[in-house]
Amino acid sequence: MRLLLCLTIVLTSLSAAPSFAADVTRIELHQREDVMQAQQRFVGNLRAQAQREGIVVKVPQLFVYFTDRSSAWHLLGFRRGFERELGLTYEHGRRERSMVNLERLLDRTLTPEGEPYTHEDLPEADLYLLLYRREDCDDCRLVESTLSDWLDEQENLNAVWFDVWVDRHEAD
Repeated sequence: MRLLLCLTIVLTSLSAAPSFAADVTRIELHQREDVMQAQQRFVGNLRAQAQREGIVVKVPQLFVYFTDRSSAWHLLGFRRGFERELGLTYEHGRRERSMVNLERLLDRTLTPEGEPYTHEDLPEADLYLLLYRREDCDDCRLVESTLSDWLDEQENLNAVWFDVWVDRHEAD
């Protein structure tokens, strides 16, 4: 009897716990083939050109934009603790001054059906996250996992997460 009472109290407290997970919409896109070919020929400072021009040669790359589609933050590669920097950027509304605009990145993509995806197709959100990735990329999976954990901790956040594939892959 005592075990049943303890179990009831635990289950009641768990069901009353608030949910802190963000509301996330995930959308799959593919980098256009002609864009990938042109970017592979690029020579120069890839980190700077990735952020300013959206040149995606190395992955993972994470581009983050606010609800008004203004530039927020960019990550090239994987860095431990990047979610803290992202969190501060979001909480304080910090803007990245020299970053490629969201519309330009979307213009370079296609849906899995081969259709263009434009900024007019964007659902409303507090944050837009574009994760450029490749199927055989361990760092891409680390960024995905860390970002997913960070989003699970966010309360009252509505986010749109784009998985932008730069290779052909099997759908999940």
